[in-house]
Amino acid sequence: MFVGFVENQNRKKREPNEEPFPSIFIFWIGLSFIFGFGFFLLPFGAFFPLSISVWAILILFLPVLFLGILVSKKTGFKILLAVFLSLLAGVNSVLFLGDSIGYGLGITAKTEVLPEETSQYLNYRYLFLRDFYLDESTAGEFRSPLLVRRRSGGSVYGPVIRFQYKLVRSVSGKEIKPPLYAICYSKEDIKCHLSSLFSGGVVLREPIWDLEDLPLAKDSVYLVWRGPMETEMFTKCIFSLLFFLFLVLVWAVVVYFPFWKEKTS
Repeated sequence: MFVGFVENQNRKKREPNEEPFPSIFIFWIGLSFIFGFGFFLLPFGAFFPLSISVWAILILFLPVLFLGILVSKKTGFKILLAVFLSLLAGVNSVLFLGDSIGYGLGITAKTEVLPEETSQYLNYRYLFLRDFYLDESTAGEFRSPLLVRRRSGGSVYGPVIRFQYKLVRSVSGKEIKPPLYAICYSKEDIKCHLSSLFSGGVVLREPIWDLEDLPLAKDSVYLVWRGPMETEMFTKCIFSLLFFLFLVLVWAVVVYFPFWKEKTS
């Protein structure tokens, strides 16, 4: 048995779109991706620890990516670049803008804390003390690879870092539980300085080194000793806002001054 296929000569061919998707609409859709994802992640940078914020970026970016793929079917693949720029905006919000806003509003920073009361404020990212002194008799230093991340099958290490530490004591003589250490770290060939003019810094509830034979009390809390951070946080806020502006300019150049021509079918 022979089966013949007869082509219908009167069948209409699919005509290409007479007009491309307006550039102004593409620009505003991409801008919505960039600012929407960036500002949505802002509370994570201001309220939550960095480990939670990183997972939030990875998980919440997936629906944004899928939405971008769906939108690109109508607007063209150019919109996928806006999706990538939105990822950069989210990272900027978590690491820089959210951190500076949280510090400025006192959400992540606590000042004028008595050393014996630090256990009540360990949920803060930054702590600054009063009525304390650094015990010079407990000063010490060691070298260790920077512990980047612990895994079930092992650990991830960075370069060898030189650490210095001193025990923080209360002027009132009250015992501090858990023990509180001021630490600083630098490159292996450079010595950092634990200045008594400073009063606190970044809270570390777990060590960032992997040595067991150290004369440090177990379950201690560490403060990465820093000076006042108002100027640093203000600078971080300004640069993070400028980075948002840079992303907008990049997106505008891509939309209105394309370096390639998209083929329409």
